[in-house]
Amino acid sequence: MKQIREWLESGQDYAEGLDLYESHGSSQVVLTTLRYGATEFNRQKLRKELTSIAEAVTPPVAPVRAPRAPKPSPAVAEPAPVDEALRARRRAWFAERNYLHPQLELIATDAERLAMSLRILALGDLISQSYAAPVGLPAPLRLAHVTDEGEIRRLLANLRPRRSRLKKRPERADDLAQVESEINYLEQKLKRDGGESKLQ
Repeated sequence: MKQIREWLESGQDYAEGLDLYESHGSSQVVLTTLRYGATEFNRQKLRKELTSIAEAVTPPVAPVRAPRAPKPSPAVAEPAPVDEALRARRRAWFAERNYLHPQLELIATDAERLAMSLRILALGDLISQSYAAPVGLPAPLRLAHVTDEGEIRRLLANLRPRRSRLKKRPERADDLAQVESEINYLEQKLKRDGGESKLQ
């Protein structure tokens, strides 16, 4: 729990704290609440939860006793390693969303306000997907849990514009390949379920 103690003693970056709670916390209800973003309430809640985790695992000071034969300790499973590239992207998404929210009141036109609102929603989707679908797995494994036709169409509506943007960024070829695999998988899933025929 050294990372949690360091976070509590540092500037307490929200995205890093959320990663720590995802790795060490136990409540899905709390995790769902924290994923809504860095509100003042969520910051206080995150600090409280991580403080509780850190205190729960801090061993009490034991009195000095005569040495005993060591007992075999049960193996403790290490938390899964966190993808640092994913963590960096997630931090950038959180930062952009937190910046855009207060800007909505300052936008002069409805069209600009709508564009910014859609971007905020898209960032929320990206953040949610980054937790629900581990990066690095093939699309069928990442998206096998998606079965609702409406959810498939919503994901495709987000992924297709992203693919267009990534095609202009050759340095992000890996991200483009991932997005294209997700689009192909979801389109095939719609066709298998007869979803495409319903559109015509």
